[in-house]
Amino acid sequence: MGTNKTFSITKINPLLLLVGFVFILAMLFWVAKSVLSLLSWASPFLFLAAVVLNYRVVLGYGKWLLASLKRNPIFGIAAVLFSVLGFPLVSIFLLLRAVATRGITNPMDDTQFSPYEEVEEDFLDISKIKEYEKRVDNDYNDVF
Repeated sequence: MGTNKTFSITKINPLLLLVGFVFILAMLFWVAKSVLSLLSWASPFLFLAAVVLNYRVVLGYGKWLLASLKRNPIFGIAAVLFSVLGFPLVSIFLLLRAVATRGITNPMDDTQFSPYEEVEEDFLDISKIKEYEKRVDNDYNDVF
């Protein structure tokens, strides 16, 4: 007769789980540090690319920072500090936004309005519907 072996999670060493968790966190930190280091070197070029693609995005971001300083000074100061300290992240955000809005223009700039004509007849005349209901006799009309 065969014996059945079962796997129990209680047999896993908790110390091994802790070491694995610390190792995974260290690897994630190393990857994030490497990506941010690369972005810090590329951020001036990303910012210039955003200005070239759509300068209105950068101006809009600057106007937003100034408006937030006037409206809520504490939040405005925090936003300016984040923009300075997190310049690599802000530059990639501005570039992505410039790429996304590159072909979009204001729809009201080139709008030509078409001429309209005034409708003289009363298209909400209910008497025609009442005449039709009198001619057509079915059970559906009794529901209403």
